[in-house]
Amino acid sequence: MRISGSRGVIFLLGMALALSSQSAKTQTGWGLWAVADPGCTTSQAWFGQENPASDGTNTRNIAYPEGDTATYWGTLITGALGSTLTINGQFPAARYMAMQTYDSNHNVLSAINDQSINPDAGQNNPFRAGSTTALGTYTLTVVFGSTPTTPAANTLYTGDLTQVALVYRVYYPNSSSTLTGGTSKPTLPNLTQGGKLMSTCSPRPVLPDSSTVNGHIQTYDFTGVAPTTPKPATSPPTMLLTVTNANTPYYPSADNNYMSAYLSRKYLAPPYNYNMVVMTMKAPTFSNTQAGDAPYLATTSKQVRFWSVCEDDPLTTGVARCVADNQAPSLNGYVTFVFSDPSYKPSSSVLSQWGASWLGWGALTSSDTVYDINGTPQTNASGVYYNGLILYRQTMANPSWKQSMYNVGQLSRTNWQTAMGAYWPTIGYCTAANFQTYGAGCIGR
Repeated sequence: MRISGSRGVIFLLGMALALSSQSAKTQTGWGLWAVADPGCTTSQAWFGQENPASDGTNTRNIAYPEGDTATYWGTLITGALGSTLTINGQFPAARYMAMQTYDSNHNVLSAINDQSINPDAGQNNPFRAGSTTALGTYTLTVVFGSTPTTPAANTLYTGDLTQVALVYRVYYPNSSSTLTGGTSKPTLPNLTQGGKLMSTCSPRPVLPDSSTVNGHIQTYDFTGVAPTTPKPATSPPTMLLTVTNANTPYYPSADNNYMSAYLSRKYLAPPYNYNMVVMTMKAPTFSNTQAGDAPYLATTSKQVRFWSVCEDDPLTTGVARCVADNQAPSLNGYVTFVFSDPSYKPSSSVLSQWGASWLGWGALTSSDTVYDINGTPQTNASGVYYNGLILYRQTMANPSWKQSMYNVGQLSRTNWQTAMGAYWPTIGYCTAANFQTYGAGCIGR
């Protein structure tokens, strides 16, 4: 199972559970998230759900999640070394799904993705071949113990830990009406431990924008202050590529690779007086399951299973907005993204002319409170959304695509940009007037 990527997209799961074995490593660091989602209890499976559009408490938008096209469910499980937990689920009608285990340092321990899962006897795995609508069932095992040289099929491991976070991801359901991808047998995977089936918390629904802070986070111009701890932002922004390893924090996805760049509002003020950040790149081909493609095409005729570009707040690690692959207009095979406050949002006609998407930089109102990854409340007075972090993710790149983040990341750092070629993002600060006239050609003017 490949571990690739840089910054995780899974949220911090905090649950105060005692260890079952005193001989295993003692873990701390799950944070302040000992409170279940509304209507759930900490004794239930999947009591922590992260999707900004379903977050009425404004506490789950952390660790750089993938906007509202992905949902993450988490459970903290405890077991003696040598014991097991069984997961019974149904494959979703979605772009991607996976199960992964993490330690309290937010590092991935083991992972298994959709196409790696053997379905139950007589069942179909729609991520491998055949029908994409026959949503078969599967059975996985979590072993509290170290990963052997030859891991067992359909099995996750916890290392020498007796307490781990188990995270279930679903990216981009085929129908926007269900976060779970239409699963019903069961709706969320069942967890059985010691012969006892755990009660499962029901999926929480998507809420109206007025019920979440994230719902209006790109509606307002910034009125806050700079944070006391600056970020290493440059002009032009510096694109970074980091390949995930077992020590990468922020609950990294084992199937994702990321590029990122810090932004700073100081470049929007004198003496710079820019209005926006513009990024452009050649777009990877992808399995457009929303248009009827089979997800497994990413291993044959497509370059990636999924890609997206997001604008995040590095102070809280929360997301403002993302644009998923099929949502991004293109021009001559290139996609362009504009990041700004609403006052400098280009008109629809200008965006269309240049094949561009707009993402609000993000801003809070004076009454908004959000939370950082440690559970500390943050407001405009803290410097939320003064800085920005662009996060470009690729999910399950085709191994044969030499210009993917994963393949390029195996090379010497000095060769990365050349090896990626036109797929390496070009990024810079621009004025609104120059973008209207030149499109992405405003970069460097």
